[in-house]
Amino acid sequence: MQTFTLLTRSPSALVAHLTRLQQSYAEHTLLFTLSPNAPPSVLSQLVQRLTSFSHTSLGCLSTPLPLADHLACSLLLFPPGTATPFRSSLPGRSTPQVGRWHAFRTKDDAPAAPTEPPAPDAQYTWAEIWARNTQDTALPESLHDLNPADVSEVLYLTDRAPEGLLNSLGAFPGATRLGLVAASTPFITGRPVTLFHNDKIHESGAVGLALRRIPRGRASTDFPGVVPISAPTTVTRCEGNMVNELNDTNPTQLLLRAIRERKLDTDTSGSFKDNESFLLGTLHKGTVQQMYSITAGDPSRGSISLASQTAPVVGTQVQFFHRPKSLKLDVPAAASVPTIKFLSCAEVSSDAADAAVGDVVTVPNTFIGASENGFVLSRPGEAAWTCTVAGGVASIEWA
Repeated sequence: MQTFTLLTRSPSALVAHLTRLQQSYAEHTLLFTLSPNAPPSVLSQLVQRLTSFSHTSLGCLSTPLPLADHLACSLLLFPPGTATPFRSSLPGRSTPQVGRWHAFRTKDDAPAAPTEPPAPDAQYTWAEIWARNTQDTALPESLHDLNPADVSEVLYLTDRAPEGLLNSLGAFPGATRLGLVAASTPFITGRPVTLFHNDKIHESGAVGLALRRIPRGRASTDFPGVVPISAPTTVTRCEGNMVNELNDTNPTQLLLRAIRERKLDTDTSGSFKDNESFLLGTLHKGTVQQMYSITAGDPSRGSISLASQTAPVVGTQVQFFHRPKSLKLDVPAAASVPTIKFLSCAEVSSDAADAAVGDVVTVPNTFIGASENGFVLSRPGEAAWTCTVAGGVASIEWA
């Protein structure tokens, strides 16, 4: 397995670099991400080079990394027989579309079918609704014959509605399943997201690889710069994406108390400001495992809403965190062993790298894919979780 992230201000230099790499890796299976911060004609040229790189090329357009004016192209290359590619069109929840444009469109590209909503008078929890909508979803065809015990990891690039795929990948309970939610591209390609499967371009669904590797990779998460602002508590009541009670008390009041004690900014009503980032992290043996953005809180009712389909379950130990608004995002450092890193990244730093125009800088051993739409991680024994916290990173490293 080979991993690279290529950074440059020169699209032509990147095309030349990819041409040289192709001579060595044309028989490998390729997974790639490409930032779209290039003129349309040049972006088309780069896409053509990547989608014809090998006999199997899968990828998506991603968010630019926090390096001003730099194109970013990440490559993950597997020798023949070690990775099974797949394309999924399983539906999830529908999302609105905006700003369509003609570029990159193919006549046979169709949107995913919507899921059937429950009856208006039916009483379901969100978990039951999604189980109802996706319980009969089948694995993508190319994965049917895989022995679940042989699959170590599943890596995928998805649209913003991956629920059907996530449910089907439950067929591999012993595998770590890590996905990047592709960047939004309605004003770049005219598609909600832009996915590549060899010479085909898709605006919905997912593409990915099922890996068969021994030893298995080690998955981890990191949330640089976030600061704990409360003591750990336990979820005692929740529903959908809302936490209703922590330690049998009002969670919004607990958060506001923590904010006041640390003299963080609040508005005139005492609530936290919209431009402040407050988070709820889950803990396992004192270590942060998951991090959720808090989108709203009701001081009177007490519930807090999370940027997620579901909240941490009852009995989960959690803690409040704060992400300072002055915190800048950094590009993750190069790894010493092959590593894939998916970064939740919506900001671009004003600091430029040191590379001269025309140079291509290689970040060795490291695939860095970024998206403002975040990533999805499910470790063995863990439900799938979507992270949109700015700067959050999910990694798998293979020793």
